[in-house]
Amino acid sequence: MDFKNANELLALCEEKNLPISEIMRIREIELGETASEIVNKKMTRVLRIMKDAAFSPIRQGGLIGGEARKLSLHAQEKKGLCGNLLQKAITYAMASLETNASMGLIVASPTAGSAGIVPGMMLALQEVYGFSDKKIRQALFNAGAIGY
Repeated sequence: MDFKNANELLALCEEKNLPISEIMRIREIELGETASEIVNKKMTRVLRIMKDAAFSPIRQGGLIGGEARKLSLHAQEKKGLCGNLLQKAITYAMASLETNASMGLIVASPTAGSAGIVPGMMLALQEVYGFSDKKIRQALFNAGAIGY
């Protein structure tokens, strides 16, 4: 099951009565000629890497100036102008970029230069709205489909 553009992706969703995330997951299984469990484990690993890249610099301080930790402390003082969700997203995005700049392990989504954006927003949404890891993995499959 493959698609080359958004119209084909949406047509597959309608034809199979499946969400974008599941179409992309099935695509990964079929084109990778691998088992469903392996694809699921790989996405679980991606999420684990994203969390580590976003949370470690806040806990330990970043290696390039510690801006993420400063943003986190600023948020704790309730001085942010952006609201809780956006403040967290910015903080986690900055932390992921610090991990990248210090040669740490990141998920380049879609590129290493923008590697903080997807994890920043996903992890902030998870924290603020209580989304499960399963929901975040589905959102990552969605992001993968759009990126593809």
